[in-house]
Amino acid sequence: MLGKREFQMCSYTVKFDSGFASNPFGGYCTIAACTPNHMVMKLNIGDWILGHATVEEGQGLIDAMRISEKLDFDEYYHDRRFAAKKPQAKVTWKEKCGDNIYHRLRDRWIQDQPAIHGPSDKKKDLKHPTVFVSDHFFYFGNETIEIPNKFTDLIWARQGCKKSHAPVTIRAFIEWLEQKYRKGIHGDPRHKDRGQEAFEYQIRACK
Repeated sequence: MLGKREFQMCSYTVKFDSGFASNPFGGYCTIAACTPNHMVMKLNIGDWILGHATVEEGQGLIDAMRISEKLDFDEYYHDRRFAAKKPQAKVTWKEKCGDNIYHRLRDRWIQDQPAIHGPSDKKKDLKHPTVFVSDHFFYFGNETIEIPNKFTDLIWARQGCKKSHAPVTIRAFIEWLEQKYRKGIHGDPRHKDRGQEAFEYQIRACK
C-alpha cells in the first residue's frame, strides 16, 4: 500500500524519443538522463511521470510510468537487475539504447561510451544523478495514443516540466489509462533511427 498521500504527476514534452530516455526495455522503464532529471524534479515513489509528443507531432501519449524506485547513478550501474541497460555496440538496437552509463570511480563520475548520450551531455546529465525506475508503465513510442480532451491539462507544451496538476485529474487519467490499456511496451521509439545514428556517431568519436 502507498498510503493516503496524494501522489504527483510530472508531465513533459518528449522531443527525442530514441529509447534512451525513457528506456522501456529489460522489464523496467527508466528515466536517467532526461528533462525530469535535468530539471531536478522532486518526485517520490508512487508518483507518476508522463511524456507526450511535441505540438508538431500531435502531443500524443508516448509513455506514462509510476515510480517504484529511485536510485543514484552508481547504485543503478552496479545493480544486476539493470545490467542489460548498459549499452553494447555489437548487439541489437534495443541494447544500444541503454541508459545505464554513469558510475563513480573514487571521487569522480565516469561516463561509459559508446552510448546515445556523449561527453557533451555529461554535465547536464549529472546535474541530478537520480534514476526514476518503474515496474508499472505504459510505453507507446511510435504507437502514440491521443490524450482525451478532458485530460489536456496534463499536457505541457513548453520547455521543462509541469507538476502542478489537480489530484482529481491525475487519478481520473490513471484510471482511464489502466482500464483501457495493458501495461508494458506497445511500440518502438518514435525516433529510433536518429537514436541509432547518435550511437554510431559516438562509436566513431571513441576511435
